[in-house]
Amino acid sequence: MNPTIIIYLVGGSIVLGGVIIAIIGVVASRKNIVGERMQTLVGEREVSTTVNERIQASLQDYSTPLLKRTLIPGAKKVITFFGQLTPKNSIQATDHQLAIARYPMNMKAREFYGLRVILLFIGIGLAIFLNNYSERKDLLIVGMDALIILTFFLAPVAWLSAQVRKVQDDIRRGLPGALDMLSVCVSAGLGFDQSMQKITVYWESALCYEFRRVVQEMEVGITRAEALRNMANRTEVAELSSFVAIIIQAETLGMHISDVLHTQADQMRILRTFRAKEIANRLPAKMMIPLALLILPAMMAVILGPAIPGIIQAMSNF
Repeated sequence: MNPTIIIYLVGGSIVLGGVIIAIIGVVASRKNIVGERMQTLVGEREVSTTVNERIQASLQDYSTPLLKRTLIPGAKKVITFFGQLTPKNSIQATDHQLAIARYPMNMKAREFYGLRVILLFIGIGLAIFLNNYSERKDLLIVGMDALIILTFFLAPVAWLSAQVRKVQDDIRRGLPGALDMLSVCVSAGLGFDQSMQKITVYWESALCYEFRRVVQEMEVGITRAEALRNMANRTEVAELSSFVAIIIQAETLGMHISDVLHTQADQMRILRTFRAKEIANRLPAKMMIPLALLILPAMMAVILGPAIPGIIQAMSNF
């Protein structure tokens, strides 16, 4: 097939897809506007805003860029549509990982799977384009096509795993300092719940986000022990789970929370030091791959390069 025709087909497909997404977004926005106007006319809901507030809200809606009002909602609808085709067994595990990562880009499990399906289609399209455009038809092209498809399909999974590890590492690093602050607040006379709420005001981190959620759960009627267990199950951090178990046990036995927090802060700091040493001890093994692939060949070329002409000349004499 002519490469120019293939380029035209790919470009036309991209333009057609963009037009379809734009049309879907415009239709969806128009449906929402018409539905709100009909509900207002028939009196299904009471209008509590004044005329000036409605005018300002409408002006604010129209002041947003066209991309946010049309293309992005349409793209989300397309992603959600493909996400509905995913099995239900995988939704719960993916939603749990998204919860640990604090729902990046406000993405739910079905939207995440829809994004994976769309990227899979894009990868298949690029693989077909490469296969048709290339003049070679061998195993190398087939391997490159398979690599492209796997890369586009597994890239969202790798990105989500990286986000989860980032949040968990942030919790591990901030746990000793947070326990010190909790110990100071409890020693000053505050309760454990008030201490958690206090440090969330002056400190923004993944751990403080979890503490804030624990306080919110207790405000709606969940017990402290259950809210702390929910935090441990939600984050899947071993150090935080150990801290929660000890706090619940101390509360059950009637121990002083301040002493427990101070002891746990020292223990977590020791564990953080051991973890840093473990990471440092793994570095030599990880450095073997770049040493063997990059540095050693360059050293061999520098050392043996000047001797190669002499070796060739000596071999030619024989």
